[in-house]
Amino acid sequence: MIINMARFDRYFTHFRASATRIETLPAYDVPEERENFAVYLSGAPLPAKRHAEWSANVRKAVADGKYMGRIHVIHDRALGPYLQYEVYWYYDVAAAAGEDIRFIFREDVPDVDFRDTWIFDDETVVDLGYSAEGQLKFVNENDHPDRLEQARAAWEELYARSFSLAELHAKIRNSGIPVPRLAHDGKPRDDLRPKRPGQRVPNPRSGDHRYQGGDPAIRR
Repeated sequence: MIINMARFDRYFTHFRASATRIETLPAYDVPEERENFAVYLSGAPLPAKRHAEWSANVRKAVADGKYMGRIHVIHDRALGPYLQYEVYWYYDVAAAAGEDIRFIFREDVPDVDFRDTWIFDDETVVDLGYSAEGQLKFVNENDHPDRLEQARAAWEELYARSFSLAELHAKIRNSGIPVPRLAHDGKPRDDLRPKRPGQRVPNPRSGDHRYQGGDPAIRR
């Protein structure tokens, strides 16, 4: 059943025990993220209060004894610009709030039916459909028992072969995973690691002003 975003959003505040996500794409084209992504590519400092709404939701859920986790499939064993942005802008903050952020290389994914999916309370599957460019096309609440078993199996099999966000950072530090860097103009650049919060640099989207940025929750 195709559902609207209001119904989808309610799952994130009303789930009872767990919310798990599999992300399969190397990049997602989310309109609310485009300005944030451009700021990241420019090398500007990361806003100290980025991703605050989602992180507050995670923190509350964890405090209530609930589990939130996700696994992102890494393609070509490299961290492209968009996934770099996700790690530093979103994942680091969400992990600090208590979300279990994990990764798996595409070639390590077993032979299971895996899709872009949320599973709530190990009983409700929400499949997300995307275009080839990573634009969200539909949100499908799939209540078929076979689909639930597929989704559960995919999560369990991918999780068993996945590694943590801390391990990803260790791979980056030890050059165990390529991290190609692009500037805002698309040219290669070596200095795009996040600068410290509060360091003043021009914002390429709005002139010489510190970027304040919104918090598009990565519900995708």
